[in-house]
Amino acid sequence: MTRAATIAPPATQISGQPYRLTAVLALLGAALLGVRTWLHPADADPGVPAAAFSEYAADGRAGWVTAHLLQFGGVASMTLAMVLLARAVAGPGGAAWARVTAVCATAGFATAAVLQAVDGVALKAMVDLWSSASDDRTALFAATLAVRQVEIGLDALLALVLAAAFLSLGVALLTAPGRSRGLGALALATAAAAAANGLALALGGFSDTAMLATTASGLLGLAFLLTSAVWSWRRVATRRE
Repeated sequence: MTRAATIAPPATQISGQPYRLTAVLALLGAALLGVRTWLHPADADPGVPAAAFSEYAADGRAGWVTAHLLQFGGVASMTLAMVLLARAVAGPGGAAWARVTAVCATAGFATAAVLQAVDGVALKAMVDLWSSASDDRTALFAATLAVRQVEIGLDALLALVLAAAFLSLGVALLTAPGRSRGLGALALATAAAAAANGLALALGGFSDTAMLATTASGLLGLAFLLTSAVWSWRRVATRRE
């Protein structure tokens, strides 16, 4: 027996732990994003700024900030799960795709942080100023709308960056030694929906088309997180046998 074989940890410890953590993070991400969707005001048409701003102003500051912090936590958990999953499944030929996934997911995490600073803090502050003002409402509305445009730009970029992360993860899953064709295909479908969402937001703002793409992308993202959690946990169980 060689020295390397003597000191190497058991294979179950090497392969099981990343899958276990991936499952936990994927479930956490799905839960946080689901709760955020439930808490966020969504009755008014986001493509009609005056109606949307009035609805946002009626929401309390604490509830608004909480919803957006949950969204940030959900994206953080999701991107970490993607990085861990890509690294766990990557074989000798998939290490490059795992690194691409890590870079794109990290960029998505950073973009989400800036987005929540704009949407979760700055936009709410401007909406409240506009709603409570008795003078200069037109100027305040224009300023609030400007913040809204920054939010749209960040939202579009986030969708495109996450699309790249899902694309590279999907390829990693399809080409890895222990590949999962179903999970890889779901990652590619999520990437396509996220890319369509990002393009729709960039070209038309919160239009009906963009909102439909956002819904489709969000549902596919949640489906991927839940499926990857189940798939990863099964890998842990298989390695215990």
